[in-house]
Amino acid sequence: MTDARTLLQDAERACARGDRIAGIDLVRRIVASDEKLGSDWAIPAMMAAELLDYDTAARAAAKLCAEDGSDPRQWRFYAGLLQNVGEAGKAMEVLGKIGADAPGDAALAYETGFAAKLAGDFDTARERFEQVIALDPKHLLARAELGTIRRAVSGDENVLELETERVRCLESGRRDRHAARISYALAKAYDDVKSHTLSARRVAEGAAMMHEAEPYDPAANHRFTRALMTLYTPDFVEAQSGKGHRDARPVFVLGPPRSGTTLVEAILAAHPGVKAGGEHKLMWLASLDLGVQADGTLHRWLETAGEGAWEKLGQRYCADVEARLGDAARWTDKNLYNVTRFGAAALALPDARFIWCRRDAMDVAWSAWKTLFAEGNRWSYDPVAIAAFLADYDMLMQHWVTLFPDRVMEVRYEDLVTSPDDQIARLLDFCGLEDDPATRRFHEANRTVATASFAQVRQPISTASVGAWRRYMPEAKPLVDALHAEGVVFND
Repeated sequence: MTDARTLLQDAERACARGDRIAGIDLVRRIVASDEKLGSDWAIPAMMAAELLDYDTAARAAAKLCAEDGSDPRQWRFYAGLLQNVGEAGKAMEVLGKIGADAPGDAALAYETGFAAKLAGDFDTARERFEQVIALDPKHLLARAELGTIRRAVSGDENVLELETERVRCLESGRRDRHAARISYALAKAYDDVKSHTLSARRVAEGAAMMHEAEPYDPAANHRFTRALMTLYTPDFVEAQSGKGHRDARPVFVLGPPRSGTTLVEAILAAHPGVKAGGEHKLMWLASLDLGVQADGTLHRWLETAGEGAWEKLGQRYCADVEARLGDAARWTDKNLYNVTRFGAAALALPDARFIWCRRDAMDVAWSAWKTLFAEGNRWSYDPVAIAAFLADYDMLMQHWVTLFPDRVMEVRYEDLVTSPDDQIARLLDFCGLEDDPATRRFHEANRTVATASFAQVRQPISTASVGAWRRYMPEAKPLVDALHAEGVVFND
């Protein structure tokens, strides 16, 4: 029997030659072994994290803490991984235990507050962020996070401190994510006190900083989108159909960020037969060998993997999801960028369902522009890029609907918030689920929500966000102009 340390060396060699799938499989074998590695469990944990296999990394980190656990940094590493796999509540408990022995550690208190926020425990989050500020009044990140879970009031000390930091950044020429975060936090605070014009100006300011710090190429995304559409043709789909893994559990929730996907997943997740996966990357991990697909890697994968390629892909995905979520009548997968893996997912999982969340383009554009995302979504910081991205996303989804017309259900955000009972019934029927009153009380559920909608999804359904962008005119006009120029239709 091969020992764990030998497998670890094999995994390192696999990664060095670019074989990520082999590397992941080898690390998983190590973590599944009964060997005692003590502090060396940090090595497979970090390796799995680098491969974006956070589930395996979290299991390795759990062994690290169980067999050693002498260093608080081990527990903090474990807590961070737990958040990545949707276990923010457990992460909060882990951090809380080590925090009890370090009441003066502002960084640890901040991490605990952030985990509590993701878990929906806003009281604990507020206490921890206030603890951080008491320890370090100039801890701007804690002040910014505190502003996301409580409403600002006129003369708020938090706002005054953030404005002071904003001026400091402007005077020093600092225009990075830190400076942008301050502007976005102020935008939310001014929105709380109904200063919509000032709020919109801070949004534009922060977005401009992010656009400089993390530029985005709309033309490259358009070329990629077109290449995918050229690759997945009706003839190709017909030739590849009927070869996948038959499993009706996966439900993919798609749509650009801020289009209502978190709301739809929350409704489904409240059903006793559904387990929510959030924005995990398990489809991407399962299909690593497909590469970017359109550069010839898809066809090379089909030639190399042979006749059972699609079935093995579907089996791998389902096995990974079940390892994370356990068995259920349905699983949701809300990774919005699965739109680029739609064709592969549909062929690998012929019984999977796809829900396309659609919302008025200007509402999506404004909501995206005013959001500082934790990672990715670089398109959201520039009006021209926003319009181009939304146009490409819609074009690609229309392509998938044409190829797989019976597999996709469209849900309009506006219909969902104005006629929730009818739309929830449609959703459940499409997913093959019996109606359940819990789906109307989704906001009462206690689960991790790691998206920008973490607060809204814990409130009852409301129409308040429909057409909300109009309050921010004329500052929102660059978005209006960009959408018009791109030919994107919206309700203006």
